[in-house]
Amino acid sequence: MSDLSATAVFRRFRWSFLAPQHWPTWLGLGLLWLLSFVGHRLRWRLARGLARVYRRVNPRRVGIMATNLALCFPEESEATRARWLERHLVLHVLALLDLGRLHRARRGELTEEAEIVDEALLERLWAEPGVILTVHSVGLEWAAAMLAETVPGSTIYKPFAKNPVLDWWFAGMRSRHGTLIQPRDRGMKPHMRALREGKSFFYIADEDLGATHGVFAPFFGVEKATLPLAGKIAKATRRPVYPVIGQLDEQTGRYRLRLFEPVTLPATADREAATAINRVIETMVREDPVQLMWSLKYFKTTPPGDEDRYRH
Repeated sequence: MSDLSATAVFRRFRWSFLAPQHWPTWLGLGLLWLLSFVGHRLRWRLARGLARVYRRVNPRRVGIMATNLALCFPEESEATRARWLERHLVLHVLALLDLGRLHRARRGELTEEAEIVDEALLERLWAEPGVILTVHSVGLEWAAAMLAETVPGSTIYKPFAKNPVLDWWFAGMRSRHGTLIQPRDRGMKPHMRALREGKSFFYIADEDLGATHGVFAPFFGVEKATLPLAGKIAKATRRPVYPVIGQLDEQTGRYRLRLFEPVTLPATADREAATAINRVIETMVREDPVQLMWSLKYFKTTPPGDEDRYRH
């Protein structure tokens, strides 16, 4: 299967998607489409209400958020971390409600509606493609789609194994402007090829993929399983590494693409490389901590002898 046909498979509609078991999914997607036509203030009020509901119906996930914040920011007061968690919940839900806008947007519309920091670096990325090192932030989907409007590239796609309708919907949203999406099990070869051909690679570097694929390195002072490949990929393809994060302004509803100066990372797959990557991520996160997707288990894998950090 060629790279392009792999993307096409994700985007192919099947009549089986209309089966009754998928009707709740279609209802949810229909509501997102309707919300794409209403103003930000209404979506924001709805997000605040749903965030309160989320706290009540999913205390386990909220506990993961609180644990992550406590591990990463022990120097902050409990009250500060609680405020951050509240703000993050609202931003998280608001970004989900914005998916309809994202899916419906015409080419160029996302760039017009976003704030760029800084534009000189974006122009450099256009002229000199490279590894776009980013994280699971509330503005991730918007940032990826916006960059795809003007920066040809590729990215790794994690399928929704139990919901083919969501697979089709998200893949269409992520690839509609030309981004080459590849499932994780296809490895790095398609993305290395794309980089050598003058495209960029949208690389999400913060996820814990286990000790088999990663190495332990400090992340906000806590040992974390990290995949130390960014520097190695950059050297092999002779491309720069651009740290980028997508952010969301709760008050205005505008998304912000924040670009940082290109970094040079160790071209190895060891603790030194993993530490360097985590330091770059820390710099992006510290600017506005509520933007990171704190619901993920960043410290799921523990060094031998350590206890489960999420046990309550």
